[in-house]
Amino acid sequence: MAYETLYRKYRPRKFADVVGQKHVVRAIQNAIASKRVAHAYLFCGQRGTGKTTMARLLAMALNCEQGVSPEPCGVCSACQSIIKGSAMDVVEIDAASHTGVDAVREVIIERVSFLPAVLRYKVYIIDEVHMLSTAAFNALLKTLEEPPPQVVFVLATTDPHKVPATIRSRCLRFDFHPISAKDIAQRLIFVLENEGWSGRYDPAAVALIARAARGALRDALTMLEQAMNFADDSITVDLVRSLLGITDDEFLSRLVEALREGDVPALWRLVSEAVETGRDLHQIAHDLAIYLRELLNYKIGIPAEETEERVSLLDRQSALFSESELMRLIRASWELERDLRSAADAQLMLEIGLLNMAMILKAKEELPPEKAAVPVAVPQTVSAPTRQVAEAAVAAVASQAPEEATSSLQGELSGIDYIRQHWHIFLEQLKRTSMVAYSFLLNAEPTDLQDNQLVLTFQHAFSWECANDRTYKETIEKCLQEVFSMPELKIKPVLSPQVTQPTIGTPVDATSTAKTSSQREIDTEEFLASLFDT
Repeated sequence: MAYETLYRKYRPRKFADVVGQKHVVRAIQNAIASKRVAHAYLFCGQRGTGKTTMARLLAMALNCEQGVSPEPCGVCSACQSIIKGSAMDVVEIDAASHTGVDAVREVIIERVSFLPAVLRYKVYIIDEVHMLSTAAFNALLKTLEEPPPQVVFVLATTDPHKVPATIRSRCLRFDFHPISAKDIAQRLIFVLENEGWSGRYDPAAVALIARAARGALRDALTMLEQAMNFADDSITVDLVRSLLGITDDEFLSRLVEALREGDVPALWRLVSEAVETGRDLHQIAHDLAIYLRELLNYKIGIPAEETEERVSLLDRQSALFSESELMRLIRASWELERDLRSAADAQLMLEIGLLNMAMILKAKEELPPEKAAVPVAVPQTVSAPTRQVAEAAVAAVASQAPEEATSSLQGELSGIDYIRQHWHIFLEQLKRTSMVAYSFLLNAEPTDLQDNQLVLTFQHAFSWECANDRTYKETIEKCLQEVFSMPELKIKPVLSPQVTQPTIGTPVDATSTAKTSSQREIDTEEFLASLFDT
């Protein structure tokens, strides 16, 4: 007999075997028991969650030789023919390869009126139905609305929003949930025991596969089969990590500790180590985001279904951060992963992204004491009319002459207060425009507005000098002008009185020329040394 892959061999033969979709199983079994089977179903959910399997089980329940039953026998000729895919009256269509109206007309519309050849019901299972063309959907619409009594349609899709509303409204919809890692792990252990691997696998390795599957049981079974073929004697955590390219916890924990300590050389060494060992840098960014999310979940009290050793690691490292810090790091890591997709130099982008994350933490630590000590007041709710008046005032200010604009802002809207209040909006816009300029302004704050000149006070000499650089200055000013609708707005970077005047290089003002590359490198080293205590 030909070899059968695990996901086909262990495909559920009865409703009781379905993993993680009890809500769908219960609804369908109740409908069958009460003889209220709908003529059309829409199964929605990510890949590998059991949509096609559930459609076949429904076909078996309707056509079982033991009678229409909430639980088919699975052994009669009708059930076996459906399991093997040889039943004439159960038609499976892959909409991804049959997208046109001609295919729908030939396979469905012209044949749907004929009685079943062998079985009790004709069941049409259309997988990836959202791939059908508009003309194909229109051709199917009338048949789907009033099918013959002996016909049942099951439409399966991973993207229900692409299915026309006219189709969705004629179907009974069920959403298939991503299967929990715990349920997947239990199923994998069941498979291993049945395949003769008892005592030859590490439960932690199975849990790792379950997490890597991201809710898709079919993917988990495929990964398990890879591990079984790759393993010489037993399935271990190291083997699974090597096989799937997953970043190990030891590497991630070192990365997180380096971020917390602001240890830039350590971050650089970790990136170099990843490159030298052939790790996928995109995967590192993704796994870092997932790991930070796990730390946040543990921090806020969501129980972790992990081994005792890993729970201890999460407990130790989650204590290093506050909830707000973890949220900022998660956001930064997701943005880093997005930027890596289009980066020409993945290593450079990863290094810049990690430096930015370290600077986010460091910038919060170095807030002036008097500001850090002031409790944050609960913002008062602003009524809609008040907000509309404020927005109208901003628009009016933007349309005035430059000299009138500043006075109006300082009058009704208190220009500098308004800019401070909406500073975070400007930073988000600047972040999308220039990540480097955004990093410099994390150490700055708007302190004054005079004659269309915004004074920015910097806490670090290097950031101050970079903001004076013509290229970065133009980028910052352009973004400010767009966000605050003030076309004449300029910036005046100044150094905080608490910061020692830099001794290396000549301070750059608005009219000075750009520094040489060698001077810039020296200042960069000095800045990193002072910022991260290297």
